[in-house]
Order: sequence, then C-alpha cells, then structure tokens
Amino acid sequence: MNNIIHIIPTLQNGGAETVLARIVEEFSKNNVEQIVFTLTGSTSDFHYDSIKKHCRVLDWKRNSTSIEALVLEHPNSTILAWMYPSIFFAHKLNIRLRTKHPIIWNIRHSSFGPSQWYQKTMLLLFGLASKILKNKIIYCSHKSKEVHERAFFKKTDSTVIVNRLAKKPLEVDLNKSIKNEKPFFLFVGRFNPQKGTENLKFISEKIIQNNPKIEVWIAGTGWDINYFPVKIQSNIRLLGVRKDVYSLYSKAIGYLFTSTFGEGYPNVLAEASASGLPIVAFDAGDSKKILEAYEHGFIVNNNKEFVEKSLWLLQNPIPKEVRLKNAQKQLKLLDFSLTVKEYREFIAL
Repeated sequence: MNNIIHIIPTLQNGGAETVLARIVEEFSKNNVEQIVFTLTGSTSDFHYDSIKKHCRVLDWKRNSTSIEALVLEHPNSTILAWMYPSIFFAHKLNIRLRTKHPIIWNIRHSSFGPSQWYQKTMLLLFGLASKILKNKIIYCSHKSKEVHERAFFKKTDSTVIVNRLAKKPLEVDLNKSIKNEKPFFLFVGRFNPQKGTENLKFISEKIIQNNPKIEVWIAGTGWDINYFPVKIQSNIRLLGVRKDVYSLYSKAIGYLFTSTFGEGYPNVLAEASASGLPIVAFDAGDSKKILEAYEHGFIVNNNKEFVEKSLWLLQNPIPKEVRLKNAQKQLKLLDFSLTVKEYREFIAL
C-alpha cells in the first residue's frame, strides 16, 4: 500500500483544509500512513489539532531539514499537492532532492476575477506544465475542470472528486441552539473579494432597509463593522470563527452565498443544504450542481434578484418539518464516504 505525503499552504479554516482534515481522518482508519507538510502554517491553525491526532504535521519554515529527511525516507510515497503553491513546491522538492515521487495535483480553484491577470497568466503556464509533466490531476469541482481545460490543462489522467459534506454534520435541536432575538440571514466566509464582499454589503443594506428587524450574521475572519454603512451596522453581527456552524445554519432564515468567481466546490452550500437551510446563491463554482436537487436552493443572476428572493424568504418562511425533510435528502446525496472512495481509487491505495 502506498503512503501519502500531503502538502498544503496552511491548515486554516478554508474549504481545501476542511477536506484534507477529513481525508486524513478517514484514511487513517484504513491504516494509510500519512504525513502533512504545510508551507506557511503553524500549530495555531484551525485544523492543526484535529489532523495531528492522525498523522505527523510539520511546517516547512520551521522544519525544512526534517521534512527533507522524511521525504527521502519514503521514496515510494505519493505526494498529494493541495492548491497551486503546493504543486509548485512539490516539483521543486523532487528536483532538489533528486527524488521521483509521483505528484498528484489537487486543484481547488475555478475561475478568476476580471482583474486577476497575473493569476490567469500563471494558470496558462500551469496548463503548459501539466502537458509536459503528465501528472495526475484531481479537480474539486466540475466547474474547475472546465475552466482549467480551457486553459490548456491536459485531459488525460484527470478526474473530478467533489467534496460533498466534508465537515461532519451534527445533531442540532432547532429549538435549543443559537439564541437570537431577531430573525437573521447567515453568511459564512472570510473577508475576501472572492467571497463577494461588495455583493454582501449591498444585499444586506437592501434587506435591512426593507425590514429593520432583520439581522445579517457573518461568521469568518477579517471582517470590520465599519465596512458596512453606519445606518445598518446595528443589524450586522460579526461572529468571527465559529465551530458551532451547524447551530447557526439551524436557526437562520436563509443562507446568503454571494461569490461570483473563484469558487470550486463551495463547502458552505453542502453544509447549509444538509442542515435544511434555504439558500440564495449566485452561480459560482459548482453551486448550481450542489443545489439542483435541493428544493429551497435558489440560483439568481444579479443583486436585484438576490434581494428579491431573500425578501421572498422573509415573507414565506420554510416550516421546520420541511427543512428537516430537505436536510435528510441532502445528507444522502452528500455522503462523504463516496468522496473517500473516489480518492482511494484515483490514488490507487
């Protein structure tokens, strides 16, 4: 059986890191020996402790000598390189150490924004490299595969393995979870243009102007209340990083997915739909595929439609029993064991 060396930039609370943490846990149950290397991570990263329970975790900046020694000690291991920086690093490591570890590219991104010319140029260079190096490629979404193959990435030995429900669902009592005095819409994600921050600001303002009793709750890092207009700041609640995200899903009126580019497989949509939470979303990454069989997942085309559908949800709240039924259906469709099976088959474990 092959051993796995995972390389990833950090172990923060992002989509790729969440999937890695769960993959490491599930692989360890089958006695797959694994090592995780981060490029710039630290012991305070969100997923560090959970991954450390199952395998050794080292950071390049502090443990470069140990990492090189471990790579040399495991000449038959497969390297699973998560995201572009790790892919580039893995090939440099093979060259420097004169090793021939098979490297699987694990691509977690899809489209870039209109002004991201540097990223688009680098995408073309990676596409050319993929045809020369002939590495296997895993894409996290169908949208990602489509975008990359348009950028001349090779089509052979590549596959789509979607995340499904990477974060374990928890049993949540809809009556006893989060205590909220006012109804609220929910957004989960860091402050980053890729997450549609300007869209969220506009949509939140319009929703609150229409109904001053509504709040918008935001779970994620980097947010500042002063980003929002003063007149709505009292209706915005910044939560920071939360580990009780399923409790938030259980009590919200609806989920606001405001990304328009950059997404591969949005984990938040899998989590929110598996909680039965109604969702209003733009068609970014695989959002349409995730929500296509979900009764209360609404894909919209612009901010005006987004606001209108959000206000419709306020006027037509989905009953608890319907949300529970929707959640059970999504849990079956998003079974993470299918993702694990597909990883094992593609890596040939």
